[in-house]
Amino acid sequence: MTARASPLEEGPEYFWERFSAYAQTFPVGPEPVGSPLVEVLTPLGPLYAFDRGLAPFSGGETPLILHGQVEFWEETEGQREAVRRMDGGRYAFWGQVEALLEPPFFVLRVLGPEGRAGFRLLLAASEPPPLERWVVVRLRPPLMVFRPEVPGR
Repeated sequence: MTARASPLEEGPEYFWERFSAYAQTFPVGPEPVGSPLVEVLTPLGPLYAFDRGLAPFSGGETPLILHGQVEFWEETEGQREAVRRMDGGRYAFWGQVEALLEPPFFVLRVLGPEGRAGFRLLLAASEPPPLERWVVVRLRPPLMVFRPEVPGR
């Protein structure tokens, strides 16, 4: 299914307040000077994401919401590559739809081989996939992270 673009947020603080229940704590590399990109160290390897926080971040463990806009999704059978980095800052993820939220949002649980620990993504799609289905999603760039402006919040 192809997703259409739509306004999804009213600002980083509002997005955090609205979806902080889906935050997970990860080690995060500091932002290189002048760059909005952070390196998020997940159990399945590093992800490079656009930091939507308002204040500069010096790195360390912090709660994050990993968020992306779906360009395309399709149902799948059998184990696939959980995380695939693609050209142009794109990612593809394989996982199970864990929750359907208010449209257009849903939660994808990404697992490693043999059900090993992974992470959750909060995704937006004009037509989200059905609950509990295994899907491959291709995201529009960039993958984004939202974090609290006050650490530990």
